[in-house]
Amino acid sequence: MLCVGRLGGLGARAAALPPRRAGRGILEAGIRARRVSTSWSPVGAAFNVKPQGSRLDLFGERRGLFGVPELSAPEGFHAAQEKALRKAELLVGRACSTPPGPQTVLIFDELSDSLCRVADLADFVKIAHPEPAFREAAEEACRSIGTMVEKLNTNVDLYQSLRKLLADKKLVDSLDPETRRVAELFMFDFEISGIHLDKEKRKRAVDLNVKILDLSSTFLMGTNFPNKIEKHLLPEHIRRNFTSAGDHIIIDGLHAESPDDLVREAAYKIFLYPNAGQLKCLEELLSSRDLLAKLVGYSTFSHRALQGTIAKNPETVMQFLEKLSDKLSERTLKILR
Repeated sequence: MLCVGRLGGLGARAAALPPRRAGRGILEAGIRARRVSTSWSPVGAAFNVKPQGSRLDLFGERRGLFGVPELSAPEGFHAAQEKALRKAELLVGRACSTPPGPQTVLIFDELSDSLCRVADLADFVKIAHPEPAFREAAEEACRSIGTMVEKLNTNVDLYQSLRKLLADKKLVDSLDPETRRVAELFMFDFEISGIHLDKEKRKRAVDLNVKILDLSSTFLMGTNFPNKIEKHLLPEHIRRNFTSAGDHIIIDGLHAESPDDLVREAAYKIFLYPNAGQLKCLEELLSSRDLLAKLVGYSTFSHRALQGTIAKNPETVMQFLEKLSDKLSERTLKILR
């Protein structure tokens, strides 16, 4: 309901997409709902303000990542996440106590935005920052926000505050089209997150979603790890193109830009060589997704993830992929001839 597809990702809308998008639920609608917000997040602001004067302030005050003062050190992520969580609790209380009306949707949007501001930034930093301490702090912030999100997805009182609004035809008719659509999207994410289940099953759904978040993050991070091979297994003229570490050669990418086809072949085969840990993580992730989908009433995770999208269902996706494959095959054969 509130902002996700991004906490690695946190997202329930991506059956056919990489695992990083799994398990976000409540935050997902916030991505869509955020259209009603008029303020920039720290990330957006950082990329939408013209630099004034010199871009490098080598000896000036350290302002923090993306201009956020708290993020001048890894510990700042904990402070930022705690601040967001405290604000979220206040907004949940306000949403549950406010009479149904347009203000309800605005509170939901503010709730989404307060969590997304931290989640989006942390999701980027945990992958892109060169310092391990920053990456670890950002990862913990992602997990903390993601856990809160999944709890909100199954918060009955929060759900009831929105249901009362949408059940009142007079109130719904008073909403402008955009606000009404945002409210419907929030409600949709409640429904696919298992709000209809009993208390025990709702807790199980939350636990599965959090597990999916962790597995998705682990799998995603693993895709960026380099692979290594013993030096003697590669000819000298090939291994000199890669980084050496003791008795091993480190392959950290596909080296697609190399003019030597043997170098490209070696990089491809070694970097993409099956990793037992990654395969185990992927299998557990897929199994958890399947359990979650069946728990909330879907035959497969794909059906759950595609509901409410332009594709609608896995059958439509498969038809599209098969047709695309056929068309591309025809063109490829023509080129090869």
